[in-house]
Amino acid sequence: MKARTLNPTAQPFDLRLSLPGSKSFANRALVCAALAGRKCSLSNLSPGDDTALMLNVLADLGWSVRGRGDHVDLNPRARPAIAAGEGRRTIYTGAAGTATRFACALLCVTPGRFVLDGNVRMRQRPMADLIHALRQLGAIINEKGKPGCVPLEIEGASLRGGKCVLSGEVSSQFLSALLLVAPMVGGGIEIDVQGELVSKPYVDITLNVMRAFGLPDACVKRDGYRRLVVKPGAYGCERYDCPPDATAASYFWGAAAVTGSTCVVDGLTRQDVQGDVKFVDCLRRMGCEALEFPNGLGVRGLFQSGIGPASRDTVGAGSLRAIEADMSSMPDCAQTLAVVCVFAQGTSRLTGLSTLRVKETDRIAALQAELKKLGVTTRAGEDWLEIDGQGQKAEVRGRKSRPLPVIKTYEDHRMAMSFAIAGLRTPLRISHPEVVSKSFPGFWEYWERLQPSAK
Repeated sequence: MKARTLNPTAQPFDLRLSLPGSKSFANRALVCAALAGRKCSLSNLSPGDDTALMLNVLADLGWSVRGRGDHVDLNPRARPAIAAGEGRRTIYTGAAGTATRFACALLCVTPGRFVLDGNVRMRQRPMADLIHALRQLGAIINEKGKPGCVPLEIEGASLRGGKCVLSGEVSSQFLSALLLVAPMVGGGIEIDVQGELVSKPYVDITLNVMRAFGLPDACVKRDGYRRLVVKPGAYGCERYDCPPDATAASYFWGAAAVTGSTCVVDGLTRQDVQGDVKFVDCLRRMGCEALEFPNGLGVRGLFQSGIGPASRDTVGAGSLRAIEADMSSMPDCAQTLAVVCVFAQGTSRLTGLSTLRVKETDRIAALQAELKKLGVTTRAGEDWLEIDGQGQKAEVRGRKSRPLPVIKTYEDHRMAMSFAIAGLRTPLRISHPEVVSKSFPGFWEYWERLQPSAK
């Protein structure tokens, strides 16, 4: 697909949106539904590629997957027996990190012999801590390529349970993967988490979904995020409705912040288990107003008309303040906040970014490279990023005599969606805009409600 041109918006907007379901909830729900052993209807599933890949995993394992749009009927009872002596089945998860980690654990409790593989980038992303923990619990896993990465040969149903030690410093997906399959293991599983667990709210989502699928609270005992014990139990849920994606909401809240507009997202509240709802608090600290409703959460930016060199044609936000923010609990919003900080006055510092180095791309390096194209100065370390905000001067690159900067997306959906926010204030082009399909295929259609001139 050709690059997408974004031009500054001429008017502030006032929108109330209903967004697609969260892929974090969807992928966890699909694993629980498959392990439940009974029919389950799931609605408001994420339309993204990652959820489609998780559905493909279940279909490849023999589950019946039927549905249309965001609704799927999953019927594990239709799953055929795996023939004795059958060769290894290849389970492909593409670029989906969540699906890959969850599938790794799922295959360890599923009869059969498997090869788990992903795309080129997924073959570089870390899995060693999860592999090590599963092996401690009896799983038979052989690495066939780069150590600690896919492809992996997995002997199905080899997980015996017991106690394991897991590092929490790379990805909370490893802990979530273990928790999801733990009730299926005789004797249960005890997990000691070493080091500071990153992205804690995603573990809260995992436990929330496990409860929604009928696992009794008594089956899970925990000492914060340091030690978790899961006893054998059973899942069972006939219908599950995925909540809207708070990470997707962050792009629209960020858009409201930089344009002095208003955006409310239905189905989210500040009490939501999704850590990314706290993005609203970051914007409030920068000078925006947080809007709370019984079934909606939003942001109102500070509108100031007639700013910048193209003041007759653009709008902007007045008096956004620089911020210091620890993003370790909401790393998927770090790129969004970094772009918003471009339009703040002063230097912002974002910390807790260690996991960004091992995502779809090195997101810290990618942010630095692309913000530089907008004339923004940044500094970075292994887990932090500083952005020198340009405040109301951030539109200066809108001069028609200069070629538009082309923002590279690095096969990373969040790079495309984050830099769309910048396109509301300064003209630019987004290369490979179709990459948003990983989590939010309809993103650009939603964005046109903010920016009708986008094409």
